[in-house]
Amino acid sequence: MKLIIIFKRLVLINFFITLFIVFSSFLIPDSEKVRYFNKSVDVDDSLLILGVLWIIALFITSYLLYTFKKIGKRMFLYIFLTGLILAILYGPIAFDPLFYFLDGVTMSISGALLLMLYFTPISKKF
Repeated sequence: MKLIIIFKRLVLINFFITLFIVFSSFLIPDSEKVRYFNKSVDVDDSLLILGVLWIIALFITSYLLYTFKKIGKRMFLYIFLTGLILAILYGPIAFDPLFYFLDGVTMSISGALLLMLYFTPISKKF
């Protein structure tokens, strides 16, 4: 029972951190160095559209995981792998220290969720 509570809390933390990153990227201005570096790197518009679709799919997957829907388990794995591929395709991107820290936290939580989804008794709930 405690494992289920931990799993649900990790899903919620991952959701809210991602939500914070998305909304604060519009509200909190980047530092001058970060802005200068990111303007020097060209990102294709199709990659930006794929990134937005990926974020929407991540939010949907969070709901499916939280409610223990069977498709959520497989979808989270695909979203995780797609996120890694998109990170490679985007190329170098600079972050401020807060966003860099939060990105690391979300990747750690995603790894913990994958571990719990496939190697703990929670995998039987899906």
